[in-house]
Amino acid sequence: MTRATPPTFLAILRAALVQVRGDLRPAFVGAGIFTAFLPALLILWLSRLNLTGGPETDSLTVAGFVGSWSCMIVIQVGAETYMDRVGGALLRVRVLPHGPMVWAIGKTISTAAILVVSQVILLVLGMFLLNGFPLGWGQLIPVVGLAIVASLAAAPIGFLSGAVARGSNLQMLSYVLVFALLGTSGAAIPLVTLPGWVQVIQQALPFYWSGHLTRWALVGDPAWEVGGSFQPLLAFCVLTAWVLVGFPVAAALVRRGFRKESIGRLSRMQTNIRSLAGG
Repeated sequence: MTRATPPTFLAILRAALVQVRGDLRPAFVGAGIFTAFLPALLILWLSRLNLTGGPETDSLTVAGFVGSWSCMIVIQVGAETYMDRVGGALLRVRVLPHGPMVWAIGKTISTAAILVVSQVILLVLGMFLLNGFPLGWGQLIPVVGLAIVASLAAAPIGFLSGAVARGSNLQMLSYVLVFALLGTSGAAIPLVTLPGWVQVIQQALPFYWSGHLTRWALVGDPAWEVGGSFQPLLAFCVLTAWVLVGFPVAAALVRRGFRKESIGRLSRMQTNIRSLAGG
């Protein structure tokens, strides 16, 4: 991908938005809209399990998941990359002017938008269904803003997953790893109760800090936080670093990945999938 001049970048952005509309249509039209409610309902059910006890457990769990759920963009981007590769979309995009950049920008926007809708639903349901959930309408936009930053911070990991996990087995392994990171991010249970090496890994990744910021913004109780206090500036710096460093790395991975796409490779991949399916 060559460096885009401002007029060229505007054309790329317009093309990416066309792709976004196509990606979002099946997610929010017809029965697809119900899938946006499933994460919120699952998280609310999990919060009612009261895994750690205490009067504020429901609110802490929901507040943490509002941020940490942004990191599901890793699975979303990785899965859609795999599906586009298997379906031949990446090969078709490769021959278009600035195709890889258009695809990457569009994929980032559409996957982040899908997650934000789920997070807004979670926040609104939490307001009405959880007693004492500390969210007013005035807080909604700032919290959604934090969730968007968290999604952007985690998106490069999704492109890394999509570049590395080129087969179905590796793709499933990447899902397991992401769910393990999400489960140990401090959203469902306090990170401080987990082994020290888990805490070290999480403090280097967006998963913990995303939930840290939304717990800080919504609940204000640092009982679940490493060190027993909130560090919003550090959290924001970590997420910003992932955006500023991660996206240039992701761009290089996308360029490299698209260079590998070929008709022969696609044919072999589709043949392997048919053989695994018994076709």
